Amino acid sequence: MDRLSNMIAFVTVAETGSFAKTADRLNIAGSVVSKRIKDLESYLGTQLLRRTTRRLALTEAGHAYADHARKFIDELAEVEENIRFRNENPVGEIKVTAPVSFGNRFLGPAAASFLETYPDVTVTLSLDDRKVDIAAEGFDLAIRIGAVEESGLIVKKLAQSRRLVVASPAYIAQHGAPATPADLARHNCMRYNGADDGKNWPFRKDGRDMRQRVNGRFVADSGTLLCEAAARGCGIALLPSFIVGPHVVRGELVPLLEEFESPPLAIQAVYPERRFLSAKTRKLIDHLAATFEGFGGE
Repeated sequence: MDRLSNMIAFVTVAETGSFAKTADRLNIAGSVVSKRIKDLESYLGTQLLRRTTRRLALTEAGHAYADHARKFIDELAEVEENIRFRNENPVGEIKVTAPVSFGNRFLGPAAASFLETYPDVTVTLSLDDRKVDIAAEGFDLAIRIGAVEESGLIVKKLAQSRRLVVASPAYIAQHGAPATPADLARHNCMRYNGADDGKNWPFRKDGRDMRQRVNGRFVADSGTLLCEAAARGCGIALLPSFIVGPHVVRGELVPLLEEFESPPLAIQAVYPERRFLSAKTRKLIDHLAATFEGFGGE
């Protein structure tokens, strides 16, 4: 019995909650995953998983074993990597997830310069505006914009971006410009539903934070989509400067309520707390931090 392979299969099942996802991640057949779990349970003499037609759940013994096995696997991987890459020459794949708008505009050049420096590394970048479950979906690193509230994650701030309230000249000509955040109550405010403060826009003046509840007829999970709609006169939007900046420069959007500017959004690198930070991932985070030092977002 290959105890290490069985252990890795079980830890992966515990993370993904699925035999099929585990098979995909480990690039083995689903029947092999099932056999490895059964062999491990037989060796330990206890049930680690409860299987139903709909879901998998860890038993009490399964939770305990998963915690210790995960630490063992991470420590072993760290030792191996330190031995293999003592010359600090990273090798292998880094799976990264990032928001669509930020990734499309900024991560391409950053990845290209990183890959030029480290020719033995492969970066697989997935752009997605939803909050991806990093561990369950097998990512090494995520770029997050704004607050990170999930537990079990390590966060390193890379930069920050201003947020601007914007509308098109045509919208302002037809509906007028709000003089205070309270005036937004009578405007069509387009909302980003991927943000916790999508319905209650944050503002700050003279060091005092405030929130204004907004409503509107257009809600989306894409900042780029909301920006394009605002430029066409659909309504008012609150968006990061890295999205709206080019439109403001071209005069397609006008900043509003600048004396009540929203607190900036943190741009952060995030990775699972329970995993060691591999040499290649550490190098990528350091590269991103250097790339975005002094980032203005525009």
